[in-house]
Amino acid sequence: MKSLAAILAASAGLTMASMASAQCVSVDPVVVPQVRIDPLDAAGPGEVVQPFVLSFRRAGAGSEPLAVRYQVVDEDSTIVSRVGLTQGPTVEWSSSDTSHDIGAFRSDAYTLLRTGSAVLGENDTVAQRQVAMRVTDLRADLAAGVYREQFTVRYWCGDIDQGLPFESTGIVSVSVAVPNVLSANIAGASTRGEIDFADFAQLSRRLVVSVRSTGPYRVAARSLNGGVMLREGGNSEQVSDRIGYRASFDGHLLDLAATSGQSADRAGLVGRMIPLEIEVDSIERNRAGSYFDTLFITLSPAN
Repeated sequence: MKSLAAILAASAGLTMASMASAQCVSVDPVVVPQVRIDPLDAAGPGEVVQPFVLSFRRAGAGSEPLAVRYQVVDEDSTIVSRVGLTQGPTVEWSSSDTSHDIGAFRSDAYTLLRTGSAVLGENDTVAQRQVAMRVTDLRADLAAGVYREQFTVRYWCGDIDQGLPFESTGIVSVSVAVPNVLSANIAGASTRGEIDFADFAQLSRRLVVSVRSTGPYRVAARSLNGGVMLREGGNSEQVSDRIGYRASFDGHLLDLAATSGQSADRAGLVGRMIPLEIEVDSIERNRAGSYFDTLFITLSPAN
């Protein structure tokens, strides 16, 4: 029991000493303006840079010159810094006072290699440094949503080789928004396609739709003729001039009169090749001729 008491006392003393030393500066909280990235925008920039200002404010009544070394720490990443947990956007941290990356990790063994510097001159109460957050993986397969995290600023006062660093936990608030967007086309990069039944030897034919999306989406269909193919030059009221049909998308039957559509899961950045299948009724009682209908398929993000 005496040994345990001695350890606790030593720990308490170390904590109080650290708190006293930490009063050399404080770091002002900062909210980095939200960054918006669109993984489907192939014509967009290769990276997004969002600058902000870190302010180191003198603590206590001293007025002597004071040097501060600092870095931005990602608490939950170990290899690359991300906004969010394992699936968030990758970020890098840079500062106007150094060419080095100033981002570090909680488990990093060489944190001193990635620091920036700020100096409070004699009688200065605050030192400010321009810092930039760089979002670098703009083409990554990121799901739609808002990624948020609060980063720690770790800093050293005076001689960086003396004493332990101090931290302002969660002082830098960051959010990155990925919109729910999609792109779709008929295989071959066209937005129009044709299904030709020829002589109706086969009553079921299909084409393939390529879909890429960052989030879930809705599929709606509308038939120009109300779900039937009409004979060219025929009478739309005559049964023998009409061929009914059914349309399915990804194996799900489409309601050709619905306006709200049906939901579909996120296709991702790589995308999916989805079959659009048309199955016609028996043509035994139909007149000879060419039959047509136009089917409009609308894919829209499900916000």
